[in-house]
Amino acid sequence: MHTGMIDSGFNVNMKVDQSIDRDGSVLEYCRLKNITIQAWSPFQYGFFEGTFLDNEKFKELNDKIDEIAAKKGVPSIAIPIAWILRHPAKIQPIVGTTNPARLKDICKASEIELTREEWYELYRAAGNKLP
Repeated sequence: MHTGMIDSGFNVNMKVDQSIDRDGSVLEYCRLKNITIQAWSPFQYGFFEGTFLDNEKFKELNDKIDEIAAKKGVPSIAIPIAWILRHPAKIQPIVGTTNPARLKDICKASEIELTREEWYELYRAAGNKLP
């Protein structure tokens, strides 16, 4: 749900809001210098609102997550983490759970690799547009 660091790279030299580099190219710098970025609370969509998983406000995204999870044979909660792990910057998710069963489900993300097409399908299902 929070793709700002990625959006500006997709929208270089475009006259759209997503092209604005709001972070000083931190993602690109860290990737080139092998500095690990951490994605904190990757399931949250707002400070107080809760998670986007199984939330009707994000039906298209959840439908796509569920579709890919069924195809890969993993719990749906593993797919957003697999999406983060697929990025070439090697982003490290900080999931924020102490529930052992939930953590086991999340860890299944390390066993799957999303195709490039699946990665972009999830990006678009989250409401993002590609140039």
